[in-house]
Amino acid sequence: MKRINLKKTAVIALAGLMMTQAALTGCGKKTVDYNVDGTNEQGSEEGSGSKSDRGGLAGRLGVPVSCNETIDPGNSGLGNITINCEEIQVPEVEKMVVTHFTPSTLTNEDKKKYAETFFEKDKGIYVVDYEHQTKDDIQEQIDWYKKQVDQAKEEGDTDYLSYLEEEVRNLENRLADAPETYPEAGDYSGDVFRGTIEGKEYNMNINGASTDYPSITTSIYLGPKDYLSFRPYEGATYCYTDTYSYEEADNATNASSMTIESAEDLAGKYLDSLGITDIVKVEEDDLKWVYFGSNDEELANEADGYYFKYVRANGGAPVYSGRTWNVDNLNQINGWINTPVESFSISVYDGEVVDISIEQVYNTADSVEDAELLPYDKIIESANAEIGKYYEKYPPRYKNIEFNDMRLTYYIVADGEGKAKYIPVWVLSQYEELMNSDSTDDPTQLVVINAIDGSVIDLVENAKSLGCLEEY
Repeated sequence: MKRINLKKTAVIALAGLMMTQAALTGCGKKTVDYNVDGTNEQGSEEGSGSKSDRGGLAGRLGVPVSCNETIDPGNSGLGNITINCEEIQVPEVEKMVVTHFTPSTLTNEDKKKYAETFFEKDKGIYVVDYEHQTKDDIQEQIDWYKKQVDQAKEEGDTDYLSYLEEEVRNLENRLADAPETYPEAGDYSGDVFRGTIEGKEYNMNINGASTDYPSITTSIYLGPKDYLSFRPYEGATYCYTDTYSYEEADNATNASSMTIESAEDLAGKYLDSLGITDIVKVEEDDLKWVYFGSNDEELANEADGYYFKYVRANGGAPVYSGRTWNVDNLNQINGWINTPVESFSISVYDGEVVDISIEQVYNTADSVEDAELLPYDKIIESANAEIGKYYEKYPPRYKNIEFNDMRLTYYIVADGEGKAKYIPVWVLSQYEELMNSDSTDDPTQLVVINAIDGSVIDLVENAKSLGCLEEY
């Protein structure tokens, strides 16, 4: 099995750009263990779940194992608001912190450093222009469309056939004047670059601020130009990888020649080499390969390899990674909240990194300070006093709300003058419990309580201040 060996000089360049200030927080990559199963570190039973049963931070804050509370709805018009959570999640850390930072920016020089780190510079790095594609790229599309033409003829689909033949003519007209190669990356003012890693071509998409995350996030996605170059399948004309699909994988077990432990070790070393260290693993899954034939019919869906997702950690605890687009009362504000979540995803197959995705909010922390948290009882008092007011301002479509998830974590909030900070929060969420799927990151109800002062964070106003609310 092969490994991708990053060039030392390029690693140093990217590490200088991306290194989080691990020295301030004193932590590296780790897997979260919330200790919510009623056992201590040796696995012995800790009791019935009363406040005195928990140790560490949970014990000092008086957090029980579970929560069954009725919250005052106030003047919200709601019938009932309850918290019915079997396992309250508290990170196993000694303390929590507030991390102040300036959101990362993306310059052309940054893009150059990223590209020259991942790609083999001596093989050439090019900027991809989809409006002026190369002969090879256009010919690949022509070949694909011609196969569709044959299929449409067999099926007698005349309408689709006319469309396909028109597309072939358009592509063939472009082919004559198409360049042989893409231009060199030049000043790196582009957004999509192509280069070589271990003899295979990859595309790298690098984007800074967008309409979703204005002025807040740098996004990098690196993946092979053709996944079939990694794992061919007879008769397949197209392939993509995923971590789930609507159907179970054809093979009952993962066909990987690597163990999940060795794959995770490779992923960790790869991220370390990029200077990405202050993160926590929050998800692991089989890597699915989904293949399609020339008629767009799915040929196979096979598990082979592994996928790992990490999020930013503060003081060893993860930031909240839930998505806000499905939150009921936030869908009625004539806007779209896309709160940025720093995440780092990596897929490993046969000893190689297949693809990597980076969503990054800051490069280095400006400062970190210890946080003094309110005890659990005070948080419940605040919930009774403030949640009803929050739902009065942003009413839901439902009459009753039952939060089934409660966790102590971190959330990003505005810090004035274009800056931001991660603060400790209590997240109360309601999500649909689905079979064979973890939907905790897709809540239908969401309330975030400041763990320092007990206030309910106005997610709409906070999104405006962060620049991640797109009104419509």
